[in-house]
Amino acid sequence: MIRVSAGVIRDRSGKILICRRGEGRKNAHLWEFPGGKREAGEDAAACLRRELLEELSLPVSRLSLLCEREEGDILFSFLTGTTDVLPRLTEHEDARFVAPRQMLDYGFCPADTPVARALAFREPPIRAVFWDFDGTLFDTYPMMTRALTGACARLGATVLPEEALWLMKDSLSHALSILSERHHLPLPLLSGTYHQEAAKTPPVKYPLMPGMREALTCLQEAGCRHFLVTHRDRSALRALAAAGLSSCFSGWVTEEDGFPRKPDPASVQHLLRTYALDPDTVCLVGDRPLDVQAAQAAGIVGCLFDPDRHFPGEGPLRIETAAALPPLLLGQL
Repeated sequence: MIRVSAGVIRDRSGKILICRRGEGRKNAHLWEFPGGKREAGEDAAACLRRELLEELSLPVSRLSLLCEREEGDILFSFLTGTTDVLPRLTEHEDARFVAPRQMLDYGFCPADTPVARALAFREPPIRAVFWDFDGTLFDTYPMMTRALTGACARLGATVLPEEALWLMKDSLSHALSILSERHHLPLPLLSGTYHQEAAKTPPVKYPLMPGMREALTCLQEAGCRHFLVTHRDRSALRALAAAGLSSCFSGWVTEEDGFPRKPDPASVQHLLRTYALDPDTVCLVGDRPLDVQAAQAAGIVGCLFDPDRHFPGEGPLRIETAAALPPLLLGQL
C-alpha cells in the first residue's frame, strides 16, 4: 500500500492552508491538504516536513496525527501543524489560508473532502438544523406524483409519472404552470383538481424518508435544535405529530406565515431572528437547489439532500442518505 502524508497546517490566526493542484496532475485544479508520498524509512511526520519544504518552502512545527483514511490503495495520514511562513508555489497553481468553514466553498480531491468537511463543521459546530419538508423529511413525492398524474387524467390529459416528478422537483407551482400551458388546462382548475387528489392521502399517512428518524434523534442528542421551513401548509405539522416528532422541533415556518417562497431568504431569516440563532451555527437541509440558495442568501450553510441524484453536480455540499447527515454536520472523521 502506498503511504501519503497530508498536512492540515494553520497560521497564527487559526486559518488552514489549502493548495490547488496544477494542470496535468491527477485531480487537476482541485484543492488539497499539501503533502506527498512517504519514502523508505520515513515516518508520517518526517515525510510531511520534507514534502512541505520541497513543494512550498514551508517549515512547520507541532505536528500530530489527526486521522488516517484509505482511498483505493493509498493510506493517507493527515497531520495537524502550524507555521509562521507564507508558502511559495513551485508545483501548485494556488495556495491560501482559509477559515475552516470556508472550506465548504472549495472542491477538494476525493481523499481530502471528508477531512475538509469535518473540520469545516467543527469550527464553529452546527447547533441548529433547518429542514425542508417534501422530499427531505418526508417521502411525499410518490404521493404528489400520483396526485398530479391523477389530476391531469381526470381532466383528459396524459402525463407520465417521470415527467410529473421531474417538473415538481423544481416546484409544485412550476409543474402546475407548465402542465396547464402544455395541455391547455385552466391553471385554477388543474390546481384545484390536484389538491383534491392529494387530499386522498392524509398527512398522518406521509412516510418519513428512510433513516430520517434516526438522523433527527442523533443530531438532537448531540445538542442540535431542529426547525421546519416549508412552503407546505400546517398539514406538515400534523405529519410531524403523527410521526411522533413534534417534540424534536423547536419552531417552524409554514405557508400560513406568509413569507415569500424560497429561494427568497425571508423565512430563514425570520427563524434566525425569532430564536436568536447565530447564522454561523445553522445549516439548512433541502432537496432542491432553491433550498440551498435560500440558505446562502441568509448567510447560513446549505446542504442539498438528493437521494435520487436528481441534481448531479449541483453544489459542493450534498448528501444522498439521511444516515450521512449526522456524521457530516457533527464534523465526525
